[in-house]
Amino acid sequence: MNKAQAGNLLLVLFLGLMAGAVAGVVIDRLLGTVFLSKFLFESPVNFELYIIKVEIQLTPASLIGLVASGYLALKKG
Repeated sequence: MNKAQAGNLLLVLFLGLMAGAVAGVVIDRLLGTVFLSKFLFESPVNFELYIIKVEIQLTPASLIGLVASGYLALKKG
C-alpha cells in the first residue's frame, strides 16, 4: 500500500465515520429513540494543536459507519 492509497483509505474511513453519525441521528429522530446517537464516552477525545482544537465523540452509529466504509473500501481494494 503506497501513500496515496493509505491517504484515500483514511479519507474513506473518516467520511464513513461522519456519515454513520449523521445517519444515526436521523434514524434516532425518526424513531424517537436515543440508542444510535448516545455518546460512548463521557467526554470527547480532543487533539489540541496550538491554535486548532479538534474534539471527537464516538457513537454506536459512527462506529457502524466506520466498519461499513472500511469493509467496502478494503473489499474493492
